[in-house]
Amino acid sequence: MKSLLTALALFVAATAFAGPPAGITSLKAAIKAARTQGKFLFVQLGRENCGNCQQLKSMITKNELPLSDTRYIYADVDFDDLSTFDLFNRHFKADGEYLPFVVIAAPDGTQLAAHTGSGTVKDYKQLINDAEKAAAKMTASQAAAKKK
Repeated sequence: MKSLLTALALFVAATAFAGPPAGITSLKAAIKAARTQGKFLFVQLGRENCGNCQQLKSMITKNELPLSDTRYIYADVDFDDLSTFDLFNRHFKADGEYLPFVVIAAPDGTQLAAHTGSGTVKDYKQLINDAEKAAAKMTASQAAAKKK
């Protein structure tokens, strides 16, 4: 019985720390948090009444995407807030006409990948994979430049 309780406690602790990141609703705070914590930034610019936006949010809260809070800051920000929209457009580029606008950035704010409109779990996993590959390339080229 004691080992069962210990196993249960370990499971609860592991899932509590490895779960999906909580969405930050301030883009400015999310950019700062990513930089200071050295984490990737996953930004979802959308609307509360947008079906595509809610679908993506559901994928994240159900932990269907590999956005652990140990590696990512998740920003769920409002498309209709003019200051947020302006800040998003100053930092990132996401071409498209449909919400959500999704950007993945390195901790220093460098955009690594973007997606607009609806997507499947497979689409977003590929986006995350592409962003992480771009980050690895960026890190390798920075290391090579330092050696010169």
